[in-house]
Amino acid sequence: MLSNARYQQAYSKIANMLEGEQPLSIKRAIYISEWAYLNGELDYTNYCNELERIASFVNRFIDKNGLSRYQTGKQMAICEYFFKPWSGNNHTPYIYDFGEDYPDDDWHYMLVSRVLETHKGRCRSLPWAMMVIAEELDAEMYLAYAPNHVYIMYPNLDEIYPEEWVNVEVTSHQFVPAFWIKEHFEIPDSAIQVGTYMQPLTKKQIVARQLSDLAFSYWQRNGIYDEFTYQCADVSLHYYPMNPNAILIKMNSAKALLLQYLEETNYQRDYFADSLNHAYLTCEKQLQQTHFVIPNDNKYITD
Repeated sequence: MLSNARYQQAYSKIANMLEGEQPLSIKRAIYISEWAYLNGELDYTNYCNELERIASFVNRFIDKNGLSRYQTGKQMAICEYFFKPWSGNNHTPYIYDFGEDYPDDDWHYMLVSRVLETHKGRCRSLPWAMMVIAEELDAEMYLAYAPNHVYIMYPNLDEIYPEEWVNVEVTSHQFVPAFWIKEHFEIPDSAIQVGTYMQPLTKKQIVARQLSDLAFSYWQRNGIYDEFTYQCADVSLHYYPMNPNAILIKMNSAKALLLQYLEETNYQRDYFADSLNHAYLTCEKQLQQTHFVIPNDNKYITD
């Protein structure tokens, strides 16, 4: 039986990071969120040990191959570790998970802990895994979003590539130019200008994104939008307002809470009902302001 108390614990700990009561940690935020989804069946020591083992190998790889002479040597080494067979990854690069262990849209495929164990993941979990390893190594890498997609960016400090930023497609093991991402995902200029897509996220924005993803995993587990999903999305948006997924979660939650309240009160209109309706309408406006893109599969929530 799923313990929603664990979800509340996860929310509190991630919110404390965002509010400055605890240090920001992508590693810790990921673990807390996945621990709640897996109903407490995720060992923190094993999780940390694997990240430390990977970081140790990457540091040795940097030393042996003289990559420290590059400003982006850590980033190069992390990509090598992910994309090619080396002793440190047991000669098993990290690849897209085409498995059928769960239904195709199941959240298990989005878990970083699953990537660390299997070396397989999807459009969300693979870049997030690379991001947490970058944090472990103190390498300057950033998550970035496109419609229904996540990738990695880092500054082109060594001028090896022709653009200011290096865009790493972790799922396909490619380094791609910005125009390819823009054209492939049909991203309008307006969505880039307001910061919805193709922007390197700050550490606080990444942790805020993890909070909205916590709400989505809760919805996957429980099949409902409620006070918890509303709370997660609301706090997440305070620190990362140009996140269409969080806006949609908050909007769906406000609608569900309003309908529940109206049914319980025989459709009585009062301040509480009006406040929920106002929240829903405000989310509609905020969503349009992101200039978000509905992918061809019509999925609003990114995987």
